[in-house]
Amino acid sequence: MNTYNRRIYLSDTDAAGVVYFASLLSICHEAYETSLQAAAIDFKTLVSPGNLALPIVHAEIDFFRPLFCGDDIIIKLSCVELKDTEFIIIYQVSVSLSPEICVAKAQTKHVCINLNTRQRNPLSDSLVKWLCTIESSKEN
Repeated sequence: MNTYNRRIYLSDTDAAGVVYFASLLSICHEAYETSLQAAAIDFKTLVSPGNLALPIVHAEIDFFRPLFCGDDIIIKLSCVELKDTEFIIIYQVSVSLSPEICVAKAQTKHVCINLNTRQRNPLSDSLVKWLCTIESSKEN
């Protein structure tokens, strides 16, 4: 699954009544975790103590239009860069009423590390397989 549907709730908004930037990044992370689950990747096991971790080492988000409480959104995930120990996910956000219009775009860069040594570790085969299913060109 490389799309995620969600409603914007009051708790996602700031005092001005629009989505708070950190809330949309959190929602993008929900989309990421849901996509992993749909690919039968157990996120809890993947990042359990003594195993691996996939910390986000960079995140950014751009808003092109405001999002409000009650908006139904669609988030499309794509992998734009895949290396041995890291990957970048792009999240394109649109409103369900106008899915062709991108209202926000976010990016997260993840690095795979061994939790015991805190050193980079190759991505698991299952994660690479999932990333390849959502891979796209850098033009997105």
